[in-house]
Amino acid sequence: MTALLTLGGREETLPPEARGWIALHDDGTASGSYGCTPFHTKAEVTATSLTLGEAVTPLPSPSLSPAAPEGGPGPCHPDDVAGTPALADFEKKVKRVFSGEVTLSAGRPNGDTKLHVKNQKGDGLTLAQARREDFFKTRWQLDDATFYDSHGAPFAAGDQMYFDFHENGEVSGKLGCNDFTAKATFAGIHVFFHDPVLTTQRTCDTRVMTEEASVLATLKKSLNYSYWAETGSSLSLQDDLAFPANEHGFTFSALPRR
Repeated sequence: MTALLTLGGREETLPPEARGWIALHDDGTASGSYGCTPFHTKAEVTATSLTLGEAVTPLPSPSLSPAAPEGGPGPCHPDDVAGTPALADFEKKVKRVFSGEVTLSAGRPNGDTKLHVKNQKGDGLTLAQARREDFFKTRWQLDDATFYDSHGAPFAAGDQMYFDFHENGEVSGKLGCNDFTAKATFAGIHVFFHDPVLTTQRTCDTRVMTEEASVLATLKKSLNYSYWAETGSSLSLQDDLAFPANEHGFTFSALPRR
């Protein structure tokens, strides 16, 4: 995720709709978004340098799309760039940073993994890692629901409400009383869910069952969530409306997977 853009020693403002990111792949390519416009290029990577090369066949889009956001425009799309000067200008500046061979350096301020990218003119990007390395080996206990920067009461089910994400796109876990399964599609810094269903028919405490029904109903909306699973032992999901003050979500804490 693009956290900070610096050109000529001056920090640039990230447009609120922009969702810049990059992923480096084992096949010698890089994919990502300059803000709204996706890219997939050849990439030469060493421990301290990166060079993006010629474009290659675009990666396929997710076969299923999230539901349209409610209450906001959501993140921008490539078609938005031409008619939005601020987005077009931002993408131009990001491309400028990635021109030619750039240097890479990493650090962990405040527990976050940050990647600093700098071109030969001194222009730079600071990117924050969105997903920790052991993400798919961790059990994620669902702690509470959020609205903007406030948290609701802790879920009554405690460690009986959790998600296990799997690298094949499946999700399994428990929502309090009952086990569930779903599918999750990751796309850059976003994730959305499909086909959540309870796989057992147990009953339990009324409050736990009410919370279970609420979480299941939310997952069935297939919302487009931005996610963050890097700092400490937490995972956050927020529906991405591009209006943070209106966004709902969930927070999770990491548990050893049994």
